[in-house]
Formats: sequence, structure tokens, C-alpha cells
Amino acid sequence: MTLTLPHRADVAPEYTWSLTDLYATPTDWETAYTAMQHDIQQIEPFRGRLGESPAVLLNMFQTWERLGMLMYRLVIYARLDSDTDTTNQTRTERLNRVLGLATRYFAATSFIEPELLELEPATLTSMVAAAPGLQTYTHFLDDVQRRREHVRSAEIEAIVAQAGQPLGTPWNAYQVLTDGEIIFRPAHDSSGQAHEVAQGTIDALLLDADRTLRKSAWEAYADGFLQVKNTQAALLAGNVQSNIFYARVHNFATARQAALFANNIPVAVFDNLIDACNRHLPIWHRYWHIRRRALGLEKLEVCDIFAPLASAETPVPYQQAVDWICAGLQPLGDAYVQVSRAGMTSGRWVDIYPNRGKRNGAYSNGAYGVHPYILMSYTDNLESMSTLAHELGHALHSYLSNEHQTFLNAGYTIFAAEVASNFNQAMVRAYLLRENDDPAFQIGVIEEAMRNFHRYLFLMPILAQFERTIHERVEHGEALTADGLGALLVGLFNRSYGDAFAIDAERVGITWAQFVHMYMNFYVYQYASGIAAANALADRVLAGEEGIVERYLTFLQAGGSRYPLDALAAAGIDMTSPEPIDRAFAVLEGFVNRLDELTR
Repeated sequence: MTLTLPHRADVAPEYTWSLTDLYATPTDWETAYTAMQHDIQQIEPFRGRLGESPAVLLNMFQTWERLGMLMYRLVIYARLDSDTDTTNQTRTERLNRVLGLATRYFAATSFIEPELLELEPATLTSMVAAAPGLQTYTHFLDDVQRRREHVRSAEIEAIVAQAGQPLGTPWNAYQVLTDGEIIFRPAHDSSGQAHEVAQGTIDALLLDADRTLRKSAWEAYADGFLQVKNTQAALLAGNVQSNIFYARVHNFATARQAALFANNIPVAVFDNLIDACNRHLPIWHRYWHIRRRALGLEKLEVCDIFAPLASAETPVPYQQAVDWICAGLQPLGDAYVQVSRAGMTSGRWVDIYPNRGKRNGAYSNGAYGVHPYILMSYTDNLESMSTLAHELGHALHSYLSNEHQTFLNAGYTIFAAEVASNFNQAMVRAYLLRENDDPAFQIGVIEEAMRNFHRYLFLMPILAQFERTIHERVEHGEALTADGLGALLVGLFNRSYGDAFAIDAERVGITWAQFVHMYMNFYVYQYASGIAAANALADRVLAGEEGIVERYLTFLQAGGSRYPLDALAAAGIDMTSPEPIDRAFAVLEGFVNRLDELTR
């Protein structure tokens, strides 16, 4: 087999992230875990006393932040360690234990918001004025007041917090099933040679020039999920029911309203975004026909979406990717670039290459007070370089937010997060297209851009519509089945693919089971909003607009100290209007036009 994966123990340390920056050894983690079991009780003496004096309120916030930092560090260590080898039962057991402890922590602190809401707004205002240290928590206190009608009594909130672990079972079970227990049959290329299909190899296989291999890999991957489609449907239904439970407990009309309310995003922003994406589908239809023509096919199949159009793929070793990313980000200044380079190399923020049992996909995560971490499965191509740039955007967002905000204010929303990641990709892409005019290289860069836009402005809006519909169905008393989920998704894909595609309905229909994002409660629409805001900001930086770099860095530094729409508005981006979405599709159309020229 030409593509094989090493076991985790066989991966060289320099290619892995350094979890010792969190805890020197698992024994140190155990010591901290044991201590936290007792330290959780340090918040209890504040129960019933938050209105006693400004000093008591300030002391509570400081204690809460300190415990929160310790709790999240414990969880992050266990999560990161488990994600590098989901088949390791010791790591899984450690993660499950600390998630149970986190449930206790959230239950212990659940009295805070209800008790704050028992205080009159005028009382809180006077307390903040009397204790300057409380001014740090002004946004948090304002947000608590915003959520007044949706916060229940301390007793109910404690029960809801305790329900967190059992209601999180669908998410955990999905990851164990998908990353560790689904076995995919090998794919075969046109010469009959076998290739391993796994979470860490499927992307590379779908980028291969051999159509026989691509088709075989895509079918094997889809069939792996189809083998457990009913289990997957049951897990997804359980997750949807959990979302609805939380929404109804907190007096929301729908789960979607509850999910968007958390970030202070009007439901109209979601609907306007989906409408704009559907309005621009003709751009995608044109792109599919250009791709079909360039590949010499009568009809495209899903396995052809990422088929290479360039005469030769540009190899991009990891160090080359680091250099190109740093060059592309240079307009943000030396300080940003120096931190980025160190994080990707000597700082060992990145777990670079695939191994058996490693979690699918890529992400950035981390604990306050420690540098961020990036998980990915790098495969020496432009796609992996772009993924690294994307996750580095998240990482630097966290780095700058943590550097400028306290723990309670540092946690930015997902809505804001996808701006930082896509901004990095836009900047690096522009640098590569500017520096190398070789047609094959240009096609390769544009293809990478189209893969990214496909994910953000094609696939994710489809999944967002799917997510909206399945929640509405359950809210109206309907049941979710694997076949019903598949039929719904195939209908959405048929409209979006147009007449350039031949659809394998059963395999296309199982796409919903291939994305952990379906367990993240109305997450996916934010990919489209993120790429829109990111390209608008990148255009201004590249045009040399005065003050835009400072405004963008201020946006990153703000973390969660402002609502995301407000933080973006301060940077000059109005996400309540269609303009950023239209701008993103204009960029997309420019790539389509250029690709049309280059492939004729």
C-alpha cells in the first residue's frame, strides 16, 4: 500500500506538539486533577453574597477566573492528548474523567448568573463604579443583563449544568465511532495498487490525478459511513434533541434562535446569509462546467471536485509552507510574523503529520496562559499549506486575545474566529499569485482557493440549511432517520450542483455523517460569514488602506470583550448587510474567470 500511517508512538517528537507546556508529565496532570476536585469548592463561599459589597463581587470574579483557567487547562490537555490517538483507552479514560469534573465545575459555578440577575442593574452599576477592578467585567455583566429572560433559577441552572455530560454523549460517541472504529476498505488506483483510506489520507486521495483512485477512495469513504448510517442518525438525532432541550429550558422559541443569541447574532443574519449564497449559485454552476470541460468529462462526479487541473502539482514541504505563510502575512508587521514562525517551528504549537487513530480534520485549541495548539495532518501540498495558514489565524487570534484580555474576556465567538482564519488564507493566497506567474502554479493556487471557497461558500451553506431543517423537523415532532436525512441533503446538493453532475444519491446523501460540525449547534453558517468578512478585510490590507492593519489587530486583540458584530463594525465590516457576502462572491467569480482563461 502506498499510503500507510505510522502508529502514534512512531512519530518523531519534533513533528508533534509539546503538551509538556501544559503539564510536564501525565503524573503532573493527575496531581492537578486531584487538587481541582477539592478547589472547585472555593467558589461556594460566594453563594448568596454577590450583592454584599463590591469587594466580595470582585473577589468572586477573581476566584472564578482562577478556577476557570485551571479547569480548562486540565480539559485541554486531556482533549489534545486523546485527539492524537483516539484508540488509546488510557487517554480516552483520562478525557472522560476530566469531562466529568468539568460538569461538577459548571454545576458549582451555575449560581453566579442567576444571582447576578437578582441584583438591580443600578446596583451593579454602582458596585462597578465603587471598585475599579470590576470595570474589567463590564461587558460580561452587560451580557448577563442581555440574557436576563433566558437565565433560570440557580437550582435549575445547576441541574442543566449537571446534564451537560450525559447530553454530550452523542458528540463523544460520534468522535469515537468516526475517528477510531469505522474501518474503510482500501482504495485501488488504475494499476490495481491498494491505498489505505482513513481520516488522515482521504483528502490526499481525493486530490490525486488518477480518477480511478479518486472514485474508489470516495466510494470507500462514503461506504464506511453508510455501514453505520442508522447509528449515525441516532447520534445526530440525540444531539439535535439536546440542542432543543437547552433552548426550551432557557425560554427560546427554537434551537437556532438560542444558538445565535449566545453570540448576539440576529436570526435575520443567518437567513440573509443563506439567501445570498443561494442567489449566487449560478457562479458555482459556471465553475462546475469549466471544471467538467477542463477534465474532459461528460459529467462530473463528486470525486472530481478536487481533481487537479494543473499540469503538475507543486510540492510544498512543511518548511516551505512556513516560509510562504510568513511572507504572505508580512503586511501585518514583524511582531505578528515572528510569533507565527516560532509557533509553527521551534515553539512546537503544531501536531503536523497524520498517524493511526488521530482525530480527523484540523483545529486550533489551547488554554489561557499557555500558547495555542494546532492539530492537522500535513501532506506536503498547497491544500495543507492553506490549512496551516487557516489554523494559524485561529492560533494568533487566541494568542493576541489572551495577551490583551482577562480569562473571562478572552474567549471570542466562533463568528469572529472564522474571520481570522480565512484572513490568513486570503493574504497568503494573494502573495503566491503575485509572486509567481507560472500558469501551472497559478492554476494550483486558484484550485486551492476554489477548494476553500467550496467548503465555505458552497458546502457549509448547504449543511447550514440542512441543520436548520432537521432542527425544525424535530421541533415539530418529527423523527430523524438515516434515509430521511439522506434524501433531504441530496435535494439540497442537486440544486447546488446543477446539471454538470451525475449524482450517486446514496453516497452523496451520507455526507451529513462525515462532519463533526453537525454536532456543534449551528456552527457551519459562520464559515460563510467568516470568509466574507475576511476577504473584505484582506482586500483593504492589500490595498494599503490607512489604519486598516491596526484596526484588524485591534479586532483580534478584543477577544470576547465585545460582541462579534460590534468588533467587526469597528474594523469597518457590516455583517448585517449583504455587502461582505457579495464581495466574497466577487472574489470567487474572479478566480472562476481566471481559471477559465488558464484552462482553455
